[in-house]
Amino acid sequence: MASERANVLADDFAAANADALAFARGCTDGQWAMSVPGEGWSIGVVLHHIAEGHAHGAHWLEGMARGEGVAETAEDIDRVNAEHAVRAEAVGPAETMALLEVNGNLLEEALRGLSDEDLDRTAPFGPAGGRQLPTGDLAAVAARHTREHLAHARDAVAREP
Repeated sequence: MASERANVLADDFAAANADALAFARGCTDGQWAMSVPGEGWSIGVVLHHIAEGHAHGAHWLEGMARGEGVAETAEDIDRVNAEHAVRAEAVGPAETMALLEVNGNLLEEALRGLSDEDLDRTAPFGPAGGRQLPTGDLAAVAARHTREHLAHARDAVAREP
Protein backbone atom coordinates (compact mmCIF):
# COMPACT_ATOMS: atom_id res chain seq x y z
CA MET A 1 0.00 0.00 0.00
CA ALA A 2 1.26 3.46 -0.92
CA SER A 3 2.43 5.75 1.80
CA GLU A 4 1.01 9.20 2.42
CA ARG A 5 4.38 10.63 1.30
CA ALA A 6 4.13 8.72 -1.97
CA ASN A 7 0.61 9.99 -2.57
CA VAL A 8 1.72 13.59 -1.98
CA LEU A 9 4.57 13.13 -4.47
CA ALA A 10 2.21 11.49 -6.99
CA ASP A 11 -0.39 14.26 -6.60
CA ASP A 12 2.28 16.92 -7.11
CA PHE A 13 3.57 15.13 -10.21
CA ALA A 14 0.04 14.63 -11.59
CA ALA A 15 -0.64 18.38 -11.23
CA ALA A 16 2.63 19.23 -13.02
CA ASN A 17 1.83 16.81 -15.85
CA ALA A 18 -1.70 18.22 -16.16
CA ASP A 19 -0.13 21.67 -16.56
CA ALA A 20 2.18 20.34 -19.29
CA LEU A 21 -0.77 18.78 -21.10
CA ALA A 22 -2.82 21.97 -20.86
CA PHE A 23 0.10 23.99 -22.20
CA ALA A 24 0.62 21.54 -25.08
CA ARG A 25 -3.08 21.68 -25.99
CA GLY A 26 -2.91 25.46 -26.14
CA CYS A 27 0.14 25.70 -28.43
CA THR A 28 -0.31 26.88 -31.99
CA ASP A 29 1.70 25.23 -34.76
CA GLY A 30 4.01 28.23 -34.73
CA GLN A 31 4.55 27.98 -31.00
CA TRP A 32 5.16 24.22 -31.25
CA ALA A 33 8.11 24.91 -33.57
CA MET A 34 9.40 27.90 -31.56
CA SER A 35 12.90 27.63 -30.12
CA VAL A 36 13.17 27.50 -26.32
CA PRO A 37 16.00 29.65 -24.95
CA GLY A 38 18.26 27.71 -22.62
CA GLU A 39 17.08 24.37 -24.01
CA GLY A 40 18.28 24.49 -27.61
CA TRP A 41 15.12 22.63 -28.61
CA SER A 42 11.71 23.56 -29.96
CA ILE A 43 8.70 23.65 -27.67
CA GLY A 44 7.50 20.40 -29.25
CA VAL A 45 10.81 18.68 -28.48
CA VAL A 46 10.81 20.02 -24.91
CA LEU A 47 7.31 18.64 -24.32
CA HIS A 48 8.25 15.30 -25.88
CA HIS A 49 11.37 15.25 -23.66
CA ILE A 50 9.14 15.70 -20.63
CA ALA A 51 6.94 12.81 -21.78
CA GLU A 52 9.87 10.46 -22.43
CA GLY A 53 11.37 11.52 -19.11
CA HIS A 54 8.27 10.20 -17.36
CA ALA A 55 8.99 6.66 -18.61
CA HIS A 56 12.64 6.91 -17.60
CA GLY A 57 11.58 8.22 -14.19
CA ALA A 58 9.22 5.29 -13.60
CA HIS A 59 11.93 2.81 -14.58
CA TRP A 60 14.51 4.52 -12.38
CA LEU A 61 12.16 4.65 -9.39
CA GLU A 62 11.52 0.93 -9.64
CA GLY A 63 15.27 0.21 -9.69
CA MET A 64 15.92 2.54 -6.77
CA ALA A 65 13.06 1.09 -4.72
CA ARG A 66 14.48 -2.43 -5.23
CA GLY A 67 17.89 -1.18 -4.08
CA GLU A 68 19.44 -1.85 -7.48
CA GLY A 69 19.94 1.82 -8.33
CA VAL A 70 20.36 3.49 -11.70
CA ALA A 71 23.33 2.54 -13.85
CA GLU A 72 23.09 5.33 -16.44
CA THR A 73 25.62 8.13 -16.02
CA ALA A 74 25.14 11.84 -16.62
CA GLU A 75 27.01 11.39 -19.91
CA ASP A 76 24.62 8.58 -20.92
CA ILE A 77 21.67 10.85 -20.23
CA ASP A 78 23.18 13.71 -22.24
CA ARG A 79 23.75 11.36 -25.18
CA VAL A 80 20.22 9.94 -25.00
CA ASN A 81 18.75 13.45 -24.74
CA ALA A 82 20.68 14.60 -27.82
CA GLU A 83 19.54 11.54 -29.80
CA HIS A 84 15.99 12.06 -28.59
CA ALA A 85 15.97 15.71 -29.69
CA VAL A 86 16.75 14.69 -33.27
CA ARG A 87 14.01 12.01 -33.29
CA ALA A 88 11.42 14.19 -31.58
CA GLU A 89 11.70 17.06 -34.08
CA ALA A 90 9.34 15.17 -36.39
CA VAL A 91 6.80 14.27 -33.69
CA GLY A 92 3.57 16.24 -33.73
CA PRO A 93 1.38 17.57 -30.95
CA ALA A 94 -1.16 14.71 -30.91
CA GLU A 95 1.48 12.02 -30.45
CA THR A 96 3.32 14.08 -27.84
CA MET A 97 0.16 14.73 -25.84
CA ALA A 98 -0.74 11.05 -25.96
CA LEU A 99 2.75 10.20 -24.67
CA LEU A 100 2.42 12.80 -21.88
CA GLU A 101 -0.79 11.07 -20.82
CA VAL A 102 0.41 7.47 -21.11
CA ASN A 103 3.84 7.98 -19.57
CA GLY A 104 2.42 10.42 -17.04
CA ASN A 105 0.01 7.73 -15.85
CA LEU A 106 2.90 5.24 -15.73
CA LEU A 107 5.02 7.52 -13.55
CA GLU A 108 2.11 8.52 -11.33
CA GLU A 109 1.34 4.83 -10.78
CA ALA A 110 5.00 4.12 -9.95
CA LEU A 111 5.00 6.96 -7.42
CA ARG A 112 1.75 5.82 -5.81
CA GLY A 113 3.14 2.30 -5.49
CA LEU A 114 6.05 3.33 -3.27
CA SER A 115 5.99 2.49 0.41
CA ASP A 116 7.73 4.52 3.10
CA GLU A 117 10.39 1.80 3.16
CA ASP A 118 10.85 2.20 -0.62
CA LEU A 119 11.15 5.98 -0.31
CA ASP A 120 13.78 5.67 2.41
CA ARG A 121 15.83 3.00 0.63
CA THR A 122 19.11 4.25 -0.79
CA ALA A 123 20.82 2.95 -3.90
CA PRO A 124 23.60 4.09 -6.22
CA PHE A 125 22.43 6.78 -8.64
CA GLY A 126 24.60 6.86 -11.76
CA PRO A 127 23.74 10.42 -12.85
CA ALA A 128 25.14 11.62 -9.50
CA GLY A 129 28.41 9.78 -9.98
CA GLY A 130 27.02 6.61 -8.41
CA ARG A 131 26.57 8.12 -4.96
CA GLN A 132 23.89 6.65 -2.72
CA LEU A 133 20.58 8.47 -3.04
CA PRO A 134 17.29 7.87 -1.24
CA THR A 135 14.49 6.85 -3.57
CA GLY A 136 12.39 9.66 -2.10
CA ASP A 137 14.87 12.24 -3.38
CA LEU A 138 14.52 10.90 -6.90
CA ALA A 139 10.74 10.68 -6.55
CA ALA A 140 10.60 14.40 -5.81
CA VAL A 141 12.34 15.13 -9.11
CA ALA A 142 9.35 13.87 -11.14
CA ALA A 143 7.31 17.05 -10.69
CA ARG A 144 10.36 19.33 -10.67
CA HIS A 145 11.68 18.00 -14.02
CA THR A 146 8.30 18.62 -15.61
CA ARG A 147 7.89 22.10 -14.14
CA GLU A 148 11.41 23.28 -14.99
CA HIS A 149 11.15 22.36 -18.67
CA LEU A 150 7.57 23.64 -18.85
CA ALA A 151 8.65 26.98 -17.38
CA HIS A 152 11.26 27.35 -20.14
CA ALA A 153 8.65 26.59 -22.81
CA ARG A 154 6.20 29.07 -21.28
CA ASP A 155 8.91 31.73 -21.20
CA ALA A 156 9.51 31.22 -24.91
CA VAL A 157 5.83 31.80 -25.65
CA ALA A 158 5.72 34.83 -23.35
CA ARG A 159 8.61 36.40 -25.32
CA GLU A 160 6.74 35.91 -28.59
CA PRO A 161 6.31 39.25 -30.41
